[in-house]
Amino acid sequence: MARNLIRTGEAPETIKISGIAVSLAREQGLERDEEVRSRFFENLDARMDQTGPGDDLVGLLEQLNRKGFIMGIVTFVRKPRLTRRLDKWRLGDYFRSAITPEQVAEFKPSPQPYLKAIADFHLAPKECVVVGDEPVDMLGGKRAGTRTIGLPQGFYSREELVEAGADSIITSLNALPSILLN
Repeated sequence: MARNLIRTGEAPETIKISGIAVSLAREQGLERDEEVRSRFFENLDARMDQTGPGDDLVGLLEQLNRKGFIMGIVTFVRKPRLTRRLDKWRLGDYFRSAITPEQVAEFKPSPQPYLKAIADFHLAPKECVVVGDEPVDMLGGKRAGTRTIGLPQGFYSREELVEAGADSIITSLNALPSILLN
C-alpha cells in the first residue's frame, strides 16, 4: 500500500502521519500537496462527524467541570476546524481557552501556547497540568512550568513521553480524575 512512509529522526518506530497521508493520497491520484492535505482533512472530519466524541470523553469533561477544573486546549488544529469540531460535538462550553497555531508566534514545543492558555485562566503555571499524547506536549508544558501527564495512545510510546518530561503516565483518560484529585 503506502510505499513512501516518512520516519522522523526522533525514534525509528515513529511514523510521520503527514507522510502516510501524502503516500495514500498519491496512490489515489492526488498529486498536489494542498489538494492532498485538503482531501485528508475532509475525510478525517467526515469520520469524526460520524463517530462523535464518545460518552467516556463527555462524561470525563462533565466530571472535571463539576469539580471546578478550568480546561483549555492547545492544538495543532487550525481555529476554524477546531471551532467546527467543538460546535459539532457540543464540547465548546467545557473549554475556557483554545489555543491554535495562528494565535501565537511560536508553537509546540515552545511554552508560548501553554503560557497563553494559562494567562487566559488567570492562574500560575504551577497550578496547571498539561495532558498530552505527544513529546511536544510534555516539552512545552515543562518549559511553561506546569506538571505534565502523558497519555501514550497516539503515535508515541510511554518511554518517549517520559523522556520528553512527563511527570506521570496514564493509559486512559478515565485515570485522569484520580491523578488530578490527589
